[in-house]
Amino acid sequence: MKFVAIALPVILIAAAGLAGCDQTEKPASASVSRDAMNSPDIENVSSVKLDLYTRAYYLLMNSPDSLRPSYNTFHQARKAKIPDDIRFSSSASLEKGLELFKKGLAIHGGGMDDLDEAVRDTLLAGFRLQKDELELEPYFRKQEYRDDQLAKAKASYMTIQADYEAMFGYMDKIETLLFKYRKTESEKRMAVFREKKDWLGYYTEESLLNAQDLLALFSESDDSVKNTDLYSRGDEILLHLESSLVSQRKAFEEARKNNTKHIGDYSAINRILTSYIGSYRDLRQHKAIGDLSAMYKKYNDALVAYRRASRFQN
Repeated sequence: MKFVAIALPVILIAAAGLAGCDQTEKPASASVSRDAMNSPDIENVSSVKLDLYTRAYYLLMNSPDSLRPSYNTFHQARKAKIPDDIRFSSSASLEKGLELFKKGLAIHGGGMDDLDEAVRDTLLAGFRLQKDELELEPYFRKQEYRDDQLAKAKASYMTIQADYEAMFGYMDKIETLLFKYRKTESEKRMAVFREKKDWLGYYTEESLLNAQDLLALFSESDDSVKNTDLYSRGDEILLHLESSLVSQRKAFEEARKNNTKHIGDYSAINRILTSYIGSYRDLRQHKAIGDLSAMYKKYNDALVAYRRASRFQN
């Protein structure tokens, strides 16, 4: 999802440090541990990495504590004409997001060298952003800006703006690559489910893939939500998503009749993606970035539910 600045009032956010992380060295490689295996397909290294990368991306770009509020706070502080009670800090999710990226990058293999490289670049950019912002925090906390009329903050503007632009640029690249590799992994799992005649797994994967295709459609540019031509393509994807959800619901009911255990989260996935469809219709009507953000959140919620459900897959 391309970053879109949203006008927000100056807000108060506690600073988040990246304690214990070496900000100059690239993360070391490691084998896949049980702690890292928290994805729908724990046998597959690429699935483990993709799960960690996806969670990191969501935290940094689409969660309530993403980079956006801190970016807007930064601009509000810079533009303040009468320094009053200004607070400024980095994203509350920056530390967690960078840590998840580090965990994914530390896993050997996966065959996603371009994605790994983008994550490596993002980590370095994220460390720089955090360092530069944390250097300003005492200045605001002690209200030194009252003495110099924000001179120090304004002098730091170009550096921090460059940090954010680097982060958003790398995150755009990561999003594109995540869509590509998650689609590949999903299609592989669908082939396995089809062979096993596991239709609940198959149609769940198909539904999630259709939902991802809809998001990918609106990630092409900053003003994609205003592009009316995209909604014709979006409506075609919507038909596929609605169809796959109908099939997924039928497969769920069949599995329940057969007393299949641990399937409750599959029903949750259906409910979440049904609500996701409602958010798409809101987007189509209002063409507002907030509706697209709601779609991202619900898609991520569906992935979380699938992660839980998949722990019981054979």
